[in-house]
Amino acid sequence: MKKIYLFLLLISFCFVLLFATDEYYTVQRGDTLTRISTRFDISVNELREMNNLSSDSIRAGQRLIVRRNVNRNPIYYTVRAGDNLTSIARNHDTTVARLREWNTLRSSNIRINQRLIVDFESPVEDNQRTNFHIVQQGETLSAISRKYDIDVIDLVDFNKLTGFTIFPGQRIWLEDGHITTTSAPSVPETAVSIGSDRSITHTVRRGENLFRIALHYNVTVDDLRRWNRLSNVNIREGQILYVMDPVNVSNVERRTDRSSGILPNVAGQAILPVSNAVVISEFGMRSGRMHQGIDLRGNPGTPIFSVLPGEVAFSGVQRGFGNVVIIEHENSIMTVYGHNESNLVVVGDQVVQGQIIATMGNTGNATTYHLHFEYRLRGVARNPRELLTGIRG
Repeated sequence: MKKIYLFLLLISFCFVLLFATDEYYTVQRGDTLTRISTRFDISVNELREMNNLSSDSIRAGQRLIVRRNVNRNPIYYTVRAGDNLTSIARNHDTTVARLREWNTLRSSNIRINQRLIVDFESPVEDNQRTNFHIVQQGETLSAISRKYDIDVIDLVDFNKLTGFTIFPGQRIWLEDGHITTTSAPSVPETAVSIGSDRSITHTVRRGENLFRIALHYNVTVDDLRRWNRLSNVNIREGQILYVMDPVNVSNVERRTDRSSGILPNVAGQAILPVSNAVVISEFGMRSGRMHQGIDLRGNPGTPIFSVLPGEVAFSGVQRGFGNVVIIEHENSIMTVYGHNESNLVVVGDQVVQGQIIATMGNTGNATTYHLHFEYRLRGVARNPRELLTGIRG
């Protein structure tokens, strides 16, 4: 009987080891990270990373993770405006107590852009890892950005997106360095009827969106919106859309010269995003990294204007840029306005040229008050001086 008891005890012990949680150590008076790292044979950097420490300061009674269970990898979440531990715990199906323990928090106070461990996942084999996301029905680019804690503008860069419109089944890369495609899933043949000698009509089928329809007729989403006077990209099943007859659409309207860097009649039409714009940092390489816009100097609270009419595709917080507004315009143009003190528009707003969309600030990684402005053509960042005239500096 005793042997059976010992055997069961051994099995239980092995089971506990297999599924054990992380190993913790309670800081004693006089302890330092260096002393603890030596005791548990790990580096100080590993201790800081595992415990999400911003400095080497620790206190007596603090619980530190000193060994990770190899079967559990941390899942991180970056705190956003309006978050608190209760809402984060609820959204990630955990408890405030666990969040405080996993992140060695003294209290429930958290700050914007703070990185928190919200859960753990089992590692996957290298050959099973995926570095892309397949878009599901109803998902938005902003939602994917939040899910993977990747800035939305980085997703635009990684995938060379010409806009924020994505479709179910599309592959969205979560890292740079991949060949991207904007091909939509195959579109079933749809009956069309000739509306005139200049246009045809298309009846929207279940599951279709403007992107897929535009791809089917080799036109752009902007074309379809302009021809049908659509204020946004939302369409419904059974809706009748007019599509210009390709034979009668001029080369300029169809923009067949898609290799051109600047679209016809665009440069020079944009206004400046701020009054008395003075450039303090140019587009191009800066400190070994690509600076994908220009920085314009100004005072706190200076009004920021939309340089062209368009639709707000994003308005929120991004790690490096702080408060950001991104606007989609015709001709596959996007403009980005970063480091704002406050955003004055929301996603889906239709803005006119010259409308105040934000005020100048120094949020994000900014050392002075300024506007970071980007001009993107078909998903690629270009020198904003190609779009704007009258800039000083």
